[in-house]
Amino acid sequence: MKRPRLHLSERFPDLIARTGYSQRAFAREAGVSHSTIMGLLYPELHPGRRGGMQRRTAWRIAQGYAAIAGIDPEDAFHLLIVERPVEAGPG
Repeated sequence: MKRPRLHLSERFPDLIARTGYSQRAFAREAGVSHSTIMGLLYPELHPGRRGGMQRRTAWRIAQGYAAIAGIDPEDAFHLLIVERPVEAGPG
């Protein structure tokens, strides 16, 4: 059985803005490229992406947010990351 894919929450842009960081500054803080953040936020603009992110990337994002928001990384993960089931393809 396939594991669910990890995606950014729809609230991600607002949660980052509330910290006073731009998305670019947040990406630097979290150790993730800004293009990765943009690809996750707007997958329709990046047709080559298969969807979702690796668990390691999700934790980098969560730990970066936890550091700047002053919260527990586990709580940050649940605020920022959404798990969605993998859709079955044809056949």
